[in-house]
Amino acid sequence: MEEAISTVFDRREVFTKLRAHDRMRHGTAYAWLEGFLAGRGQSGLRLLDLGCNDARDMSRVLAAGDVAAYMGADTDTDCLAAARKNLAGSPAAVDLVAADGREVLAGLRGAVDVIWMGLLLHHFPQGEKAKLFAMAKNALRPGGVLLSHDPMPDDGESAEAYLERYNREIENGWAELAPEERRVLVDHFRRHGRHDPVDVVEGLAREAGFSQVVRKRLDPAGFYALLRFAA
Repeated sequence: MEEAISTVFDRREVFTKLRAHDRMRHGTAYAWLEGFLAGRGQSGLRLLDLGCNDARDMSRVLAAGDVAAYMGADTDTDCLAAARKNLAGSPAAVDLVAADGREVLAGLRGAVDVIWMGLLLHHFPQGEKAKLFAMAKNALRPGGVLLSHDPMPDDGESAEAYLERYNREIENGWAELAPEERRVLVDHFRRHGRHDPVDVVEGLAREAGFSQVVRKRLDPAGFYALLRFAA
């Protein structure tokens, strides 16, 4: 069953459908990121993208010219090959690394201005999230920021209640997916997500040394959050 779920969920056409309808708020999140970075590139801004996937959305952000140096990390070499194509001609100096984000962070100390985690945090249990925040804090230059776009329950909402709510949304509203695709997607989130509420994630970040936290909900139903952590 596990293999069947992975096979269907990983089909590029399913992900393409979700992205086209902004179901996971890619478009919304990256538009916000582009606006956040606007005008910040005077001092040679360095951006680290953990779990960069194919960097299709990031390509539009880099095209604005505010990022001087971009490093994208992902364990999927096929995604990195696509990222190289999508980032060809970017005005930023591009470095793509086939590695787990934690491996990359371990080798960086005070090296980057912005760390972007797109749909990454929910893959880790709380203890690993805490370690990730601590490593990210060490990798940032003074005044740097960590930005996270992720599916997150509301304050105090259990993962079970959140997934129940999310699953109803998928089953009843995501008409672009076939019934089998919707069922598999629901199973995927239930089996593979480690969804901690926003207040818990913010607490982990503060414990790691981030002094300021700003949150923004990206969709009216409150499934996706964008968090900004200042070092």
